[in-house]
Amino acid sequence: MGSRRLFLRIEANGRRYALLPINVSIFLDEVDADSMRYISARILDLKTGEDVPCQISCPSDKNLNFTISLILQDETHTDFEVILSTEEGRVSYYSGILGSIKDRGDKELELYFGCEHIANYIFNEAYEKPFLYPVIGPDGLCVTREVPSLGDHPHHRGIGIALGEISDRIDKPGVNFWGVGSLGDPNQGRIIHQKFSSLEQGPVLIRITEENIWKQNDEFESNLYSERQKIRNLGKILLNETRTITIWNVSPNRIIDIQTVITPAQNEIILNKDEEMAKENGPLLVRVADNMRGSVKGMIVNSEGGRTEKECWGRRARWVDYYGPVIPGGPVNGIAILDHPGNLRHPPGWHVRDYGLFAPNIFYSKKPEWPDQGPIFLSKDDKLGLCYRIYIHHGNEEDGNVEQKWQDWAFPLKTIIQNKEV
Repeated sequence: MGSRRLFLRIEANGRRYALLPINVSIFLDEVDADSMRYISARILDLKTGEDVPCQISCPSDKNLNFTISLILQDETHTDFEVILSTEEGRVSYYSGILGSIKDRGDKELELYFGCEHIANYIFNEAYEKPFLYPVIGPDGLCVTREVPSLGDHPHHRGIGIALGEISDRIDKPGVNFWGVGSLGDPNQGRIIHQKFSSLEQGPVLIRITEENIWKQNDEFESNLYSERQKIRNLGKILLNETRTITIWNVSPNRIIDIQTVITPAQNEIILNKDEEMAKENGPLLVRVADNMRGSVKGMIVNSEGGRTEKECWGRRARWVDYYGPVIPGGPVNGIAILDHPGNLRHPPGWHVRDYGLFAPNIFYSKKPEWPDQGPIFLSKDDKLGLCYRIYIHHGNEEDGNVEQKWQDWAFPLKTIIQNKEV
């Protein structure tokens, strides 16, 4: 292909927005899979003539679609020139602050935009499941509870994925992947990191794609006098998971997208047949900083006008925002979880409590007239994909314009690509 010029138009149709992340999918039929490895891009704003930071996510060998990601400043910037190249050895054109991923070597990644620390991703098996911690808000303070914590619910760590009960037989109790259990207890399970499929970093986003297994604990022999415990039964692998975490460069606020795709590792999997356990479920879990709790100085609000735990717990909503002063006398920050309309059972019920936890819950609601809140059955070839956006902002839900942020994400702008020179 050499180089190619395309015209990109954004159709806003009167919508207003600011610092809006978008993805543009492009297919080039004249480019083979080998050349795609070297593709680079540069984007020019036709209104200002300035370069716009952009980032390419390359496809697999079987798919010649690739994605260009950029962040729109506001609705006045709608027309762009895209310059593509497949010249070997040429690097993509990056302007602005670069995102970076630093491997600490202790099963923990540090994530930065420029010199600004955004978050860490911990995937050490000793913590039972991977999670983001710390997560730094717009005022440079950690908006999630400290880890480790000596307070209530020690299994509520940062931002992560968890489920309360998973079984491979309808007549058999499930394995708990929500709470914390002891090694050798087959009623408990762990989400175990296997590998990173890809680590992407650039001026627009940081993206981590990870492969995990959800494994039941091995059962030990109950010989209290043995110095070394022997395994009686090996725990089963119940689920395989692909997890993708994308952090967008929209400083000072934060946008973190978390997508999980789970597939059964057994012939059949039942998610949450225990109705009581369903009340304690995620699958997404966020634990806010202690001073932001509803029982201290914080407030819980949802998209339907509910306020406080009483009006939001167990209620269905498109989003929930949890805000408050991050430290005593400090700035007010909010953490909003947005549920995507394409998710199963959207809008979900919410497990949101004054002690600082909140989680969209696809298994539980307080109103029995809401349908489809029971177990989920997955056969060997099924997939369950769920997508969430976490938006961390200054002030309350109005200051952060949370409803508009959900609208922007749920109903993306139309993009038009013209395969001709400008």
